[in-house]
Amino acid sequence: MKPFRYERASEIASACASAAEPTAKFIAGGTNLVDLMKLQIEAPVQLVDITRLPLNRIEETAEGGLRIGTLVTNSAAAVEMRVRRRYPLLAQAILAGASTQLRNKATTGGNLLQRTRCPYFYDMTKSCNKRVPGSGCAALEGLNRMNAVLDVSDHCSA
Repeated sequence: MKPFRYERASEIASACASAAEPTAKFIAGGTNLVDLMKLQIEAPVQLVDITRLPLNRIEETAEGGLRIGTLVTNSAAAVEMRVRRRYPLLAQAILAGASTQLRNKATTGGNLLQRTRCPYFYDMTKSCNKRVPGSGCAALEGLNRMNAVLDVSDHCSA
């Protein structure tokens, strides 16, 4: 891992201001980002820890839906009764998506920020447009059967 600055945010506004820097990343559970940093795929200059911000609630919306806070863990979202009743497919997908240990640490916001799961993305010896734009996509000519659920492009199989 490369050196980085660490800041523990105490307010949402200050966290947003700190993370506005292009070389900064938010961190909470860190289940994807820390792995990417170890592999030197990601090298943020600054990490903004948001774990102490009040973003860990599941709330009703005026329209009858649910607002799931960015710091709600996957485990908490999957077992929340309102999620299970109204959005059973979401609860099932969360439970099928990772081990208990990861679900207990991983956050909803982290899921949205997660990078591609393509094995070529993680292999620094292979070209990857998601990792280095314009470098090519090794998956297009390699093993790519499990990379795309809906569609692929001429630039990326994942």
